[in-house]
Amino acid sequence: MAEQAVQGILTGFALNTSTELVLAAMVAPRPAQIRTVACYSQGATGTSATIVDVRNNGVSVYTNPASRPSIAAGATGKFTSTLPNHQSIRLGDIVTLVCAQAGGHVGVIATAAIEEP
Repeated sequence: MAEQAVQGILTGFALNTSTELVLAAMVAPRPAQIRTVACYSQGATGTSATIVDVRNNGVSVYTNPASRPSIAAGATGKFTSTLPNHQSIRLGDIVTLVCAQAGGHVGVIATAAIEEP
């Protein structure tokens, strides 16, 4: 039997954010890679940035914390985002989307594309 490609998404939503709020989680069913991370905010009421982190087994996939998806205080729409430094996922890894810093943004949506290595 031929191997099948993993092509899916890990996505989560929070009406109101709080620091360390887990937006979504998954157990990897097979080896894969995090190809893209995208986030969006529908509204803003706070005075600081909101930052989303992608974690693999509890460790950020971003070597530089400043590279994590973020949106400035008062801004709405798409977060600034870069590709993670550590994209590889192994069978059984726990991948989470976490609100690392809650800046008062509301209606936050976060998505990571999980695809064949």
